[in-house]
Amino acid sequence: MEDDHIRQAPQFAASNLDDPIIALGAACPSADGSAPAAQHRSPSMSPQCKRFLPRPYQEKAVREVLSLYTDGARKMLLHLPTGSGKTIVATLIIERLLPLIDSGKVLFIAHRRELLDQTAEKLKQHLPGLAISIDQGERRADPAAQVIIASIQSLSKRKDAYRPDLFSLIVCDECHRALAPSWVEVIEHFNDARDGDALLLGMTATPRRTDGRSALGLFDLVAYEIAKPELQDLGYLVPIQYWGVKAALSLDQVKRSAGDFQVGALSAVMDTPQVRALTLRAWETKAKGRKTLVFCASVRHAHQLAADFASRGHRAEVIDGRTRNRKEILDRFRGGDVDLLLNYGVLTEGFDDPSIQCVLLARPTTSPLVYNQCLGRGLRPAPNKTHCTVIDIVDRSTHQLQYGASQLADLPRGWSSRGRDPFRESRAISQIRVTDPEAFLAIKQANSLEAIQDLLMALPSEVVVAGLDGVPVPRYDVVGSSCTEAQAKSRVRDLLKQAGAVATKMILSPPRDGARGRIEITLLHSEVNNERYRYLQWHMERATGWRTAYAEPKRPTRRVNPRALLSSTLPEGYRIRGFDYDEATNRIVVHVPGLQQELLEEICTAFEAASGIDLTIQGQLAFSFL
Repeated sequence: MEDDHIRQAPQFAASNLDDPIIALGAACPSADGSAPAAQHRSPSMSPQCKRFLPRPYQEKAVREVLSLYTDGARKMLLHLPTGSGKTIVATLIIERLLPLIDSGKVLFIAHRRELLDQTAEKLKQHLPGLAISIDQGERRADPAAQVIIASIQSLSKRKDAYRPDLFSLIVCDECHRALAPSWVEVIEHFNDARDGDALLLGMTATPRRTDGRSALGLFDLVAYEIAKPELQDLGYLVPIQYWGVKAALSLDQVKRSAGDFQVGALSAVMDTPQVRALTLRAWETKAKGRKTLVFCASVRHAHQLAADFASRGHRAEVIDGRTRNRKEILDRFRGGDVDLLLNYGVLTEGFDDPSIQCVLLARPTTSPLVYNQCLGRGLRPAPNKTHCTVIDIVDRSTHQLQYGASQLADLPRGWSSRGRDPFRESRAISQIRVTDPEAFLAIKQANSLEAIQDLLMALPSEVVVAGLDGVPVPRYDVVGSSCTEAQAKSRVRDLLKQAGAVATKMILSPPRDGARGRIEITLLHSEVNNERYRYLQWHMERATGWRTAYAEPKRPTRRVNPRALLSSTLPEGYRIRGFDYDEATNRIVVHVPGLQQELLEEICTAFEAASGIDLTIQGQLAFSFL
């Protein structure tokens, strides 16, 4: 396993380094992707109406789709991570587009019953007067309904029951699947009937497929996308604490079928006493006591592993395709009466429990889709949930076909996160700027954040334009063991000075009984829950060998950065030129040149509803000429 010192690893939980962190009210975002009802209520909302108010980035996604449609685009893709509320976005697009398509019909295509029912429920909740019908299995849709929600399996057999020329909007959920022959046949049947004039809209969290093909081959352009770190900045997803556990799996000898490892062959590798013992030990070391969802290699593997956990006194239960009391088990898990819920192929999609604190991946995969879906089950926020621990059992040989967090975050194979969030690491690395091509290649080939920082510190200062996360590179010597108290204090002061941070107090607790020394730092700037200070803490620990901590601010650290929230609402191409937050009056004044008046008012309304902070946007307005 990797480094055991979990607490050393910075979580890097927010960005926008110098901005204050402001909460979006007391309520956590709801699990379905909409704003919490108690916190976000539309002023015009009827008490009997269950219409939901979109999150700012959802509103922006809808706005981009409508703008592109008005400009003539008819094939587009939305890239939205698991947990971002794709169904909410689709519902809003349907609502806004209906007046533009001359009473045309809407076809919503998905591949699982749960997704069909969820979509129908959201549409009925938000648009109670809309005629909606489901075509799936024994359920036959009413062809006269304005919105048809259909499974691809049923639609491929019954597509001739519909007049394709009546459909003006075709929505493909999980559209990475749309390259399959059955999807292509259905899409061509409905889209070609209108000579390509219908809007073909794809939604996915994973555009890239196992076979390397991309959904962009079918959808001409990406209308809108948002990454996991941005949703973490906004408080809609939690950061990841990632631990890769290396095992001798010899996956290169495992047969593959249908684009992934063959079930029987993979189970034979993972369901051995040695690998199960390693999996159990990894969980007890990194996540014991955390509510855990476990993905297994087969049904037998799930039951065997559950028995191993139970033998150690952990409350473990299994759900598989033959489980009859599934609801009772899920209720116990949601209620906190089960420590670990193990499954094979059942809870990958359509299962949401925001209180999940750990995802244990005890089944290697070659599929980015499967991996992303498993990972997404644990990233939704919940009260008192600061992060999701992810334990990933990986092949020691870094098998070229095994897909993992490093590949999902566009990091090199064999990357070592050591408890950090790979997606936030990737974003921090992307902001490094160096002028030496050889240094650039060396950084691209490095296998850890520590290796990259060492490379940056070894380069001449004139070569490094920006370091991790775009901030200046601090310079220090990395210690192999704990230094003296005087050295620790001196090195911390030097790093604080380099970072432009001012400490008002420093309390040192010397090493004792083999434990490392500890330094508690009180900073003049009370907000330390952002990327800048997380990285600074990491640098100080590398430079001293001591554990470092920031003193708790007098007022609670707030979760969401208002500048990040405002940025998420602005159309592409617009930039915040000035940002002034007055905490006493709970008011923000910003300068955003070029916004049209109606767009300005729309952004202010969305921001104020989501944050509870008054917003004034100043700047030269753009004028529309007819």
